[in-house]
Amino acid sequence: MSNLSRRDALRLGALASVGTAAIGSTSFATAAQAADATADGTGATGAPTGTTIPTPSSWTIRPFDNTQVTLSPSLFTANRDRVLNFLLQYPIDRMLAVYRANAGLDTLGAQAPGGWETFDGNLRGHYGGHFLSAMALAYAHTGDTAFKDRVDYFVTALGQCQDALNATVGQPAPPAPPVSRVAGKFGQALQLNGQGQFVSLPTGIVSGLTDFTISTWVNPATVSTWSRIFDFGTGTTRYMFLTVSAGSGPRFSITTGGSGGEQQLNSTTRLSSKQWSHIAVTLSGTTATMYINGVAVATNANMTLTPSSLGSTTNNWLGKSAFGDPLLSASLDEFQIYNRALSAAEVQALTTSADGGLGGGNVARYTFDEASGNTTPDSSGNGKDGAITNPSTGAPGPSHAGYLAAYPEQQYILLEQFATYPTIWAPWYTCHMIMRGLLDAYQHAGNEQALTIVLGMADWAYSRLGNLPRTQLDKMWKIYIAGEYNAMPVVMADLYAMTGNENYLTTARAFDNTYLLDAAIANQDTINGEHANQHIPQYEGYLEIFEQTGIADYFTAASNFWDMVVPHRIYVDGGMAGSGEIFGARDVIASTIQTSNAESCCVYNMLKLSRSLFFHTGNPKYMQYYERGLYGQILASRENISSDTNPNLTYFVPVNPGTRRSYGNLGTCCGGTGLESHAKFQDSIYFTSVDESALYVNLYIPSTLDWADRGFSISLATDYPTDPAGTSTLTVNGSGQLDIKLRVPYWVEKGFSVKINGKAQKVTATAGDYVTLSRQWADGDTIQVAAPFSLRIERALDQPQTQTIAFGPVPLVIKSSATSYQNLTMYQDYTLSRDLSKAIQPTSTPMTFTTNGLTLQPFYIDDTNPYHVYFHRVEPQVVFGAVNSGVTNHVGTDGRTFLDTVWDQAPFADKGDLLRAVDQVSSDWYSNGLLTRQEREAVLSSAGRSNLAA
Repeated sequence: MSNLSRRDALRLGALASVGTAAIGSTSFATAAQAADATADGTGATGAPTGTTIPTPSSWTIRPFDNTQVTLSPSLFTANRDRVLNFLLQYPIDRMLAVYRANAGLDTLGAQAPGGWETFDGNLRGHYGGHFLSAMALAYAHTGDTAFKDRVDYFVTALGQCQDALNATVGQPAPPAPPVSRVAGKFGQALQLNGQGQFVSLPTGIVSGLTDFTISTWVNPATVSTWSRIFDFGTGTTRYMFLTVSAGSGPRFSITTGGSGGEQQLNSTTRLSSKQWSHIAVTLSGTTATMYINGVAVATNANMTLTPSSLGSTTNNWLGKSAFGDPLLSASLDEFQIYNRALSAAEVQALTTSADGGLGGGNVARYTFDEASGNTTPDSSGNGKDGAITNPSTGAPGPSHAGYLAAYPEQQYILLEQFATYPTIWAPWYTCHMIMRGLLDAYQHAGNEQALTIVLGMADWAYSRLGNLPRTQLDKMWKIYIAGEYNAMPVVMADLYAMTGNENYLTTARAFDNTYLLDAAIANQDTINGEHANQHIPQYEGYLEIFEQTGIADYFTAASNFWDMVVPHRIYVDGGMAGSGEIFGARDVIASTIQTSNAESCCVYNMLKLSRSLFFHTGNPKYMQYYERGLYGQILASRENISSDTNPNLTYFVPVNPGTRRSYGNLGTCCGGTGLESHAKFQDSIYFTSVDESALYVNLYIPSTLDWADRGFSISLATDYPTDPAGTSTLTVNGSGQLDIKLRVPYWVEKGFSVKINGKAQKVTATAGDYVTLSRQWADGDTIQVAAPFSLRIERALDQPQTQTIAFGPVPLVIKSSATSYQNLTMYQDYTLSRDLSKAIQPTSTPMTFTTNGLTLQPFYIDDTNPYHVYFHRVEPQVVFGAVNSGVTNHVGTDGRTFLDTVWDQAPFADKGDLLRAVDQVSSDWYSNGLLTRQEREAVLSSAGRSNLAA
């Protein structure tokens, strides 16, 4: 009998539910009723049943269902359990608040989670999708019904939101309320509601200013981090702004080079909500000062930028940010701009009268004393009147039934008009996360209502995209961030496979990003400068479309893209090399290292792509990268502490000298994918061939596989990756013919041995491939695998002297707070075997080493201490052990030194082998003019006089 995964089994089971999709999800009046329904079992049913469809014909290998593999205690379960605790303890109504607010439902007093998940954030709703997926995965893995109860509650609430939105289809937006004027500090004040209102000032209002003062009174209804009092600039590169809070207090920033080039004033004096405060910023020469209520609270004497540095600014806003941060919810009075730096006494005077006896700002002055209207006059006499944007606080109803989001449909409409970030923020990305969460709730937790909801969303998606011209779609998907759609084609192709609805396949193909798709098909590497995580999931989508259509170009694109990334754009831990979130140039690694590298989402998606490509090809390179990324960046991405309210996950995992990992990320994309990663560690340990004749053991993680259809249970016991012996024992329960394929890790240098029932087996083990054990297995058979760890050096592709150290599958980091590269010398300690254990010596602490007076520890120790992933190799002279030739260790045309070229031929069987290598390399270098005759003779002499250990 064919063993079919739950994922496959649910696919055609969905057909029984398709007919109900048009009816809409079951309506529940309140969240309390939803909880009651879940408690008595009426809110959702168990896993649906039905006929299955075949595994894609292009697959030769397939996964097991998550329910079939359980984990035993290890490093992985320690981090997993911290995440599962967060999933169980975080208030679920907070995750639901943004959806309920958008649907006009009671939020039950819950606040939004924060981060990017705020009531006015343009990406709100995405994190709830991740959260739902992670809970469904946790239920599939643990069987703990507490997770299913939370999944069911979440889905029921989303169903209520979808029903409420369906009831408003086609309805116009309510009229905008009048702009409020309230009692101010002096006369009237303008009240901004934080729900769309802001003030636009004329283009170039601060152009030409060098010294200046900007002052105002502000009375925040709430003090929202990053909300702007003012933001003057052009885009997100050239700007200056003042926030009500940057976390610890207000911040003034000015830059012509984006966030990394900001010159700042940071106050630790906080503004109070529901209380008037006077705030002013002055610039005199190179000295900037911030005042709160007439008292200087921050000074920067090293300013080089002025408003004139920004050029003619086009975005000049009061209450709005160029970055999509929360709009200001506050009252403003007496906003004034001066073309000079007021003295401390003059600033103090502004706290006691409207103009402080100075006559008011001579560039612009807004008293907000007008009785009403959407214009605020400039009282300076310069005619720089401001325009108040006052949109409706409501939104029109959706264009089509099935819409579900945490914000109105407007972002999708604006994208079709080619709006850019941060005006909108990746609406189809958010749609994908919600749909994926619902599909996971159906597939992994058996919630049938989730399928009904997601099919409604799919119908709505088709209504928006199904008939748009290709030229319009291509322009949309090319837009940075705004056009990001994550793995929408995967979800739509999944739904097509489940239902046979051609509209869903049409929608999946609507997401073809032609300019990159065509380049990948032609194997043209054009991804330099592209937003990495915007595009990696697209190739997952192409692979799934190939599975459903058989169109080979889609597979070719995915395969070629993967080869553009690995190894050409990865660090030792599998993280993406580039600038921040942007892909770097091919084979440029060391030159990309900076303070923000290796976004965690990228590895999450590269692992998914690698896994899927392996199902098609069985090429072990995909699982080799999977191990690198999993044991590298993923295992290094969760802080070793527990929290009920903070996921404590990384966004970037930086690799620059003296850096630290920053953990948290509630509400961000990486804080969401990190939840999922830690809830599914079991999903790639074992695979099977499609005909079930072979079992692939891909990852050595303590676990048990329940393969009931074949009558086998396989348990794997190991301390890998904390045991340098690299020993793993598999125990077979059950009997029958089976090929067991053991993956030989890419890093193996000290052999890979196998014993069956204690008897050594003759195997041909090649690093990076699989060893096959084909036999009739008996109940209780054991397989002992030994893959001893060894130390190794990995060089950056672009700068061979920039290097990193790993021990088996584990990257090692240098413990140091220095912010420049450490210089390490090692060749004097090399043995003939090139074993590094003399140059890098173990300490009494397992998996910890010392070299050059520095301590190295595993990257999986997740703390906030400073570290170095890479170092500079400094080998100034040609040495062999204690014998120094006195010859400079020259650098060749490929960036490798003379000693690099010699030792890259190791291990050497004996001294004769070493001498032959030195002779050959020195001859080549002499012939190419890289060594003189005298230098060559000195090198040969020193090698001959050396006495290196084996």
